[in-house]
Amino acid sequence: MKIIIKLILSLGFSLQFVIPALAIEFFDINKPGIEKVKIAVVANDSDDIIDPLVTQLEKQLQKTLLFTVVKEPDQASYKVEINSTSDSDTISATLSGSQGSDFEAITVGMKFRNEKPDYISLRSAQLGNLLVEKLMGIKGSLGSILVWSQSKKGETRNALMMGRLGVENSTKKITYNLFNNTGASWGPKGLNIIYSAQTSEGSKVFWQGFRPLRLKAKEIFFDKGTGSSASWGSNGKVYLARYTGDKNTDIYEYSLGSGTSLEMPKELTSHSSIETEPVLSPDGKMLAYVSDRTGAPQIYIMDLNSKKATRISKEGGYNTSPAWSPDSSMVAYTSQRSGSRSAIYRVRIDDKLSTQTRVSPENISSESPTWSPDGSMVAFQGWQKGAWKIFYVLSTGGPAERLTNSSQWMIETGPSWSSRLK
Repeated sequence: MKIIIKLILSLGFSLQFVIPALAIEFFDINKPGIEKVKIAVVANDSDDIIDPLVTQLEKQLQKTLLFTVVKEPDQASYKVEINSTSDSDTISATLSGSQGSDFEAITVGMKFRNEKPDYISLRSAQLGNLLVEKLMGIKGSLGSILVWSQSKKGETRNALMMGRLGVENSTKKITYNLFNNTGASWGPKGLNIIYSAQTSEGSKVFWQGFRPLRLKAKEIFFDKGTGSSASWGSNGKVYLARYTGDKNTDIYEYSLGSGTSLEMPKELTSHSSIETEPVLSPDGKMLAYVSDRTGAPQIYIMDLNSKKATRISKEGGYNTSPAWSPDSSMVAYTSQRSGSRSAIYRVRIDDKLSTQTRVSPENISSESPTWSPDGSMVAFQGWQKGAWKIFYVLSTGGPAERLTNSSQWMIETGPSWSSRLK
């Protein structure tokens, strides 16, 4: 068939749109209730690559929570046409606007190494992210990895699981010890994780390689007490809370030594209250944490240069689980308010009034937020039909979507979203 002049065939995993395009439907994190964009995926040819690619792309675009996929192109604002090319292992995808639109069509080429379903699903996620970027002005998070804790009802031992957003059959178990594993935290480059394990001896922190997946973890820290989960900062430091007295917990910063052990502790807080759940901002300038210095848990931010702490949760009597947005501008957290379900809220750290925006829907009790790599979504553990499950929602708020499809006998908690896409 005739290949469009604009088409550049990509090599390996790389993809490029031929010309830059301004985002048409900007995603604005400060605009709640964003209207989904109608899009159609059209297959102009049929073969062992195109057919599953179209099926996957239709599903994945809806997983972004930004699109409604329609079957009829004349009902869509945009359409993606998938075509074969003169190369049997390469297809072209053309994004265009509806009739009368001034959106200039863009074509991309994709080369496929094989026809395996898992591989096509990952390539489809890459194409989906490019569509999100061109239409929404954000990078997209399809194919990104989340880790969470999972256990069977009635059991106390948790194993860590992983899965990719929008990629079918990607859920895998990644820990096989006999401990209660929680609080996974990603390394700065997204190649490793650390997590906490509560044992009969005390609290341990483990390091585990993730790319490639290393099944045998290394113990890097042990404390006879029971502290909060360790958090790996963008600066390579590890932050955790340690009991320093019968009623006091303070936050420490550790270096991760060459032998993968925590060393050179530096005390960051010294207060008679309980201070826990430290999380470093992606830009490395601020530390969010929980303190009960006012009599109940609240979210604070410490400027690491001045050591000045500022309370940012102004409503609710029980606020926990701070999580930074990728651009360090916002913190999402769990808030328990009198007479209502726990919920996820977010607040801009430069807002002197600490105006809170609800993220999670009202019909689900929601806890433990974590942001997607592009900041467009927040995942959390939600209570529904008698069990905790992993959900995600647009960071502007709105209806939630189940991430997992586990049975009701499984309990899922504490999701952690990798900042790395590949």
